[in-house]
Order: sequence, then C-alpha cells, then structure tokens
Amino acid sequence: MNISTGVVKLLTLLHRNLTNVLIGIFFSVAVIKLLSLYLSVNTDDGRWEQFKTEHQCRLLVNDRGSQRLSWQCDNGKIYYRWRQQR
Repeated sequence: MNISTGVVKLLTLLHRNLTNVLIGIFFSVAVIKLLSLYLSVNTDDGRWEQFKTEHQCRLLVNDRGSQRLSWQCDNGKIYYRWRQQR
C-alpha cells in the first residue's frame, strides 16, 4: 500500500464520518480541559494554609454564625469557601 493511497483512504473515512470525528475531538478537548482544571485546583489548595497565614486571612461567617462563607485577607481580596474544601 502506497502512502498516498493510505492518506486518500484516511481522508475518505474522515469525510464519511465527519460528525463522529468532530464529536470525538470535542469530548477529547473537554476531558483534557476538565482534567487540567482539576489538577490546577488541587495544586493551589496545597498552598492555602501558608497563604492564609501570610496574608492574615480571617474567616467570615453568616449572620447566625453557622456557616463559613469566605475568607477576607489583608490583600483586599475575598476568597470563597470552595477553595478550602477537601
């Protein structure tokens, strides 16, 4: 089998199944993106304790005092509770 014949067969196959190929590419990109987001959150979470101490973050609670809502730090930013969940 010649290389050019193989390329022609591959292109023909892709043309006939273009929808399936596009769906496969879409889901592959989505999985890669979700995996990268998951890994970046876990990486940031490991430094939270050090960050919290360095920036004198204090815990903010709701009016009844029963739920931790966020952390306010001396850098002027508020960090929300999803960051501290494990």
